[in-house]
Amino acid sequence: MKLSTRSRYGLRVCFLLGVAGGTVSLTKLSEQSELSLKYLEQLMIKLRKAGIVDSARGMSGGYSLSKPASEISVGDILDAMDDNFEYHCNSTCRDDYCPNKRIFKKLSDSIHDVLQQTSLQNMIDDYKCV
Repeated sequence: MKLSTRSRYGLRVCFLLGVAGGTVSLTKLSEQSELSLKYLEQLMIKLRKAGIVDSARGMSGGYSLSKPASEISVGDILDAMDDNFEYHCNSTCRDDYCPNKRIFKKLSDSIHDVLQQTSLQNMIDDYKCV
């Protein structure tokens, strides 16, 4: 399984917001994530549109998680980043009786289940154990 760059960075930014536990300025997020402000703004638009982050303007403005990290799944974040985890045997296979079709469907469903069952809080807790 390979995540897109956008998904990896989206997860990283949400993780940073979860660890911070409050509002973080875009500049600080840029420094912590080592992403350009322009690219980070694009990620935040997607995350805000998906209801994962909130933004606040003003002197103490920035971004924060829109709900507790325990209520945000890794799958939610990846979906917001438009990452698709549908597995297919290959792009040219059009055979309805393809023997690989079932195994790839099971694999795709299993990955989806794990991503939906793993919360951002799980990631934060795992990090604290290291």
